[in-house]
Amino acid sequence: MPNEWKVLERAVDRFELDPEQRQEYVRTITEVYGEAMATRSEFEEFGEEYYSFLNREVFSDDRVISTLSSFGLSEEQLAAFHDGTVASDELVKTWNELRFRIDELIDFAMLLKLVKDYGDRSDTGMIESRYRLQKLVYLVNRRIAQQDDYAAIGELEGDLGMLDRTGYRYRFTKRSSGPFSSDVYEDKNRLFAWQLIEEPVIGQKGTGEVGEHERRYGVELAPAGEIMVNEFYDRIEHADSMMLSSWNYAQQTVIDEIAHMTHDDFVQYISEGDRLQKASTGAELLVGPRRKFKANEIEFLDELTGEFAHA
Repeated sequence: MPNEWKVLERAVDRFELDPEQRQEYVRTITEVYGEAMATRSEFEEFGEEYYSFLNREVFSDDRVISTLSSFGLSEEQLAAFHDGTVASDELVKTWNELRFRIDELIDFAMLLKLVKDYGDRSDTGMIESRYRLQKLVYLVNRRIAQQDDYAAIGELEGDLGMLDRTGYRYRFTKRSSGPFSSDVYEDKNRLFAWQLIEEPVIGQKGTGEVGEHERRYGVELAPAGEIMVNEFYDRIEHADSMMLSSWNYAQQTVIDEIAHMTHDDFVQYISEGDRLQKASTGAELLVGPRRKFKANEIEFLDELTGEFAHA
């Protein structure tokens, strides 16, 4: 399926929007994009014709421009949106440049491992929706937050347990579909763009998640992703780093708990969370760790960097 968000989200990176503004933009662009796609057939290729369509039907839509204007952006800053001249091809090129921090590399590696381990345990061999991927990552971080971090006493203050030091570095807020992180969505799209994961259409009924209103998409490793995961899988399983092993343990525990749940049971499970029930729409639910990994804590960092550079 088209990796539409590789272009749609990158179009506003230069504006340095805060998380709330970016989420509002995502909501607007999702609605506009969905309406525009509903009036035409699917694209067979996503090159110049697709980019022209985005400029003509999506980026220049009054709702998109109005949303961006409400953030205080000037007419000059939004000229490319007004004129329908957003350089989508350049956005795609810069998307693939490898300029990652250690923590980003670990996030990518653990996301790929999540897709593999879940697929190995589930009845379908894949993560059954984008909705479930979002919630899986949220549940992993929530589980990490429930682990006591005795080493942090006197060093870091907070009530997030091990999540003060390890876990996915993503921020989750409450949406109508439950916990959601635009960072998870973006990193998932990057893995797709590098052909490390695939997202086959597995149902004609959506889940209400971002990018999944009309159809349901599975998430599984692509052949290149399988090869990459096999290169570092055992290194994570037997990592000396307490931070990495705690993260991996929490992730495996969550997968074991929910891999065989039906969609309806899983939705019910997510909705019963106390934090989610008490929060208002748009409220912050969970923020990833403040602590950064150090190079000497990841003994296979050079190999991991090389794998993603090759991808």
